[in-house]
Amino acid sequence: MRIVRLILSTALAVSALVGIETLSTDYWLWSAAPTHAYGLVVFVALDAVLILGTWRAVRPAVFGALLTATIQLAAMLGDIIQGQPAGTPAAAFRSYLLADTAYLGLLVAQGLIMAIAVGTWALPHLRSHYLSSLKTVKH
Repeated sequence: MRIVRLILSTALAVSALVGIETLSTDYWLWSAAPTHAYGLVVFVALDAVLILGTWRAVRPAVFGALLTATIQLAAMLGDIIQGQPAGTPAAAFRSYLLADTAYLGLLVAQGLIMAIAVGTWALPHLRSHYLSSLKTVKH
Protein backbone atom coordinates (compact mmCIF):
# COMPACT_ATOMS: atom_id res chain seq x y z
CA MET A 1 0.00 0.00 0.00
CA ARG A 2 2.96 2.31 0.52
CA ILE A 3 3.60 2.46 -3.23
CA VAL A 4 -0.08 3.29 -3.86
CA ARG A 5 0.13 6.10 -1.33
CA LEU A 6 3.23 7.48 -2.98
CA ILE A 7 1.94 7.26 -6.56
CA LEU A 8 -1.53 8.60 -5.76
CA SER A 9 -0.28 11.44 -3.57
CA THR A 10 2.23 12.41 -6.29
CA ALA A 11 -0.50 12.51 -8.94
CA LEU A 12 -2.71 14.58 -6.62
CA ALA A 13 0.20 16.92 -5.90
CA VAL A 14 0.81 17.42 -9.62
CA SER A 15 -2.87 18.24 -10.08
CA ALA A 16 -2.83 20.68 -7.17
CA LEU A 17 0.38 22.38 -8.33
CA VAL A 18 -0.86 22.79 -11.90
CA GLY A 19 -4.12 24.17 -10.50
CA ILE A 20 -2.23 26.64 -8.28
CA GLU A 21 -0.09 27.70 -11.23
CA THR A 22 -3.21 28.28 -13.32
CA LEU A 23 -4.90 30.26 -10.57
CA SER A 24 -1.85 32.47 -10.05
CA THR A 25 -1.05 33.20 -13.70
CA ASP A 26 -4.29 33.04 -15.69
CA TYR A 27 -5.68 36.53 -15.23
CA TRP A 28 -8.21 36.08 -18.02
CA LEU A 29 -9.74 33.19 -16.07
CA TRP A 30 -10.29 35.45 -13.06
CA SER A 31 -11.72 38.34 -15.08
CA ALA A 32 -13.86 36.47 -17.64
CA ALA A 33 -14.91 33.36 -15.70
CA PRO A 34 -14.53 33.86 -11.95
CA THR A 35 -16.90 30.97 -11.16
CA HIS A 36 -14.55 28.65 -13.06
CA ALA A 37 -11.64 30.02 -11.04
CA TYR A 38 -13.46 29.44 -7.75
CA GLY A 39 -14.29 25.91 -8.88
CA LEU A 40 -10.59 25.31 -9.51
CA VAL A 41 -9.82 26.64 -6.02
CA VAL A 42 -12.17 23.99 -4.60
CA PHE A 43 -10.52 21.23 -6.62
CA VAL A 44 -7.03 22.33 -5.51
CA ALA A 45 -8.20 22.29 -1.88
CA LEU A 46 -9.71 18.81 -2.34
CA ASP A 47 -6.45 17.58 -3.87
CA ALA A 48 -4.55 18.86 -0.82
CA VAL A 49 -6.97 17.15 1.58
CA LEU A 50 -6.77 13.91 -0.40
CA ILE A 51 -2.96 13.98 -0.32
CA LEU A 52 -3.15 13.99 3.46
CA GLY A 53 -5.90 11.38 3.34
CA THR A 54 -3.76 8.93 1.38
CA TRP A 55 -1.38 8.78 4.34
CA ARG A 56 -4.17 8.41 6.93
CA ALA A 57 -6.91 6.26 5.41
CA VAL A 58 -5.99 4.85 2.01
CA ARG A 59 -9.28 3.28 0.90
CA PRO A 60 -11.48 6.35 1.55
CA ALA A 61 -8.81 8.59 -0.01
CA VAL A 62 -8.66 6.42 -3.13
CA PHE A 63 -12.45 6.61 -3.46
CA GLY A 64 -12.34 10.38 -2.82
CA ALA A 65 -9.61 10.83 -5.42
CA LEU A 66 -11.61 8.84 -7.96
CA LEU A 67 -14.76 10.83 -7.27
CA THR A 68 -13.00 14.21 -7.31
CA ALA A 69 -11.00 13.46 -10.46
CA THR A 70 -14.12 12.22 -12.25
CA ILE A 71 -16.08 15.33 -11.37
CA GLN A 72 -13.21 17.64 -12.29
CA LEU A 73 -12.62 15.86 -15.59
CA ALA A 74 -16.34 16.06 -16.43
CA ALA A 75 -16.41 19.77 -15.53
CA MET A 76 -13.34 20.48 -17.64
CA LEU A 77 -14.72 18.58 -20.62
CA GLY A 78 -17.99 20.47 -20.12
CA ASP A 79 -16.01 23.70 -20.38
CA ILE A 80 -14.65 22.59 -23.73
CA ILE A 81 -18.08 21.63 -25.02
CA GLN A 82 -20.28 24.44 -23.70
CA GLY A 83 -18.59 26.28 -20.84
CA GLN A 84 -17.69 29.59 -22.39
CA PRO A 85 -18.30 32.76 -20.38
CA ALA A 86 -21.10 35.06 -21.49
CA GLY A 87 -20.12 37.17 -24.47
CA THR A 88 -17.31 34.85 -25.55
CA PRO A 89 -17.74 32.83 -28.74
CA ALA A 90 -17.64 29.08 -28.08
CA ALA A 91 -14.98 28.45 -30.73
CA ALA A 92 -12.69 31.13 -29.31
CA PHE A 93 -13.03 29.78 -25.76
CA ARG A 94 -12.46 26.20 -26.93
CA SER A 95 -9.32 27.28 -28.80
CA TYR A 96 -8.12 29.16 -25.73
CA LEU A 97 -8.56 26.09 -23.51
CA LEU A 98 -7.00 23.61 -25.91
CA ALA A 99 -3.97 25.87 -26.42
CA ASP A 100 -3.39 26.19 -22.67
CA THR A 101 -0.78 23.63 -21.57
CA ALA A 102 -1.78 23.97 -17.90
CA TYR A 103 -5.40 23.14 -18.79
CA LEU A 104 -4.30 20.12 -20.82
CA GLY A 105 -1.98 19.11 -17.98
CA LEU A 106 -4.92 19.17 -15.58
CA LEU A 107 -6.97 17.02 -17.96
CA VAL A 108 -4.17 14.47 -18.15
CA ALA A 109 -3.65 14.57 -14.37
CA GLN A 110 -7.33 13.82 -13.73
CA GLY A 111 -7.22 10.87 -16.12
CA LEU A 112 -4.07 9.62 -14.41
CA ILE A 113 -5.63 9.93 -10.95
CA MET A 114 -8.69 8.03 -12.15
CA ALA A 115 -6.52 5.27 -13.64
CA ILE A 116 -4.50 4.95 -10.42
CA ALA A 117 -7.64 4.80 -8.28
CA VAL A 118 -9.36 2.22 -10.48
CA GLY A 119 -6.15 0.18 -10.70
CA THR A 120 -5.74 0.28 -6.93
CA TRP A 121 -9.21 -1.18 -6.43
CA ALA A 122 -9.05 -3.66 -9.31
CA LEU A 123 -5.56 -5.07 -8.81
CA PRO A 124 -6.26 -7.15 -5.67
CA HIS A 125 -9.33 -8.68 -7.34
CA LEU A 126 -7.44 -9.47 -10.53
CA ARG A 127 -4.56 -10.93 -8.57
CA SER A 128 -6.81 -13.25 -6.54
CA HIS A 129 -8.70 -14.29 -9.68
CA TYR A 130 -5.44 -15.03 -11.49
CA LEU A 131 -4.09 -17.07 -8.57
CA SER A 132 -7.30 -19.08 -8.19
CA SER A 133 -7.31 -19.86 -11.92
CA LEU A 134 -3.78 -21.21 -11.61
CA LYS A 135 -4.86 -23.52 -8.82
CA THR A 136 -7.65 -25.03 -10.92
CA VAL A 137 -5.41 -25.65 -13.93
CA LYS A 138 -2.76 -27.43 -11.92
CA HIS A 139 -2.81 -31.24 -12.32
